[in-house]
Amino acid sequence: MDCPELLKSCRILLVDDEDGFRDALLRRMRKRGVAIEGVASGRAALEWLARETVDVVILDIQLGDMDGRDVLREIRKAGGEDPAVIILSGHAYTDIALDAMRAGASDYLLKPCPVEELLERIETAFEQVLERRAAQ
Repeated sequence: MDCPELLKSCRILLVDDEDGFRDALLRRMRKRGVAIEGVASGRAALEWLARETVDVVILDIQLGDMDGRDVLREIRKAGGEDPAVIILSGHAYTDIALDAMRAGASDYLLKPCPVEELLERIETAFEQVLERRAAQ
């Protein structure tokens, strides 16, 4: 499956400290034509976002250096509702999911997640980002 047409203009940052998972997902997404970069820590993500414009962040909840929810809160402090943040977690804890959504996450998915489903969720989040930007 190729990248949906809308996603060809979407810039994505993947934040996950599991090197094997991150590298595999980056390869699979790039193979489909997705413009995606990856970093291994919360601090690296915040530094990246301070320098680069990103439309969607895919954020692991358990990072080695920071809790993903803290990264999410920092992203929201810096940029309001932009970019969209999709939480991708290996743990199905309802309280963590609810906390992430209250902190401003657009979506919450469990690992492993089929790439096609992830692409659909990214597309939905990107559409919301574009609608917000058009309204401003």
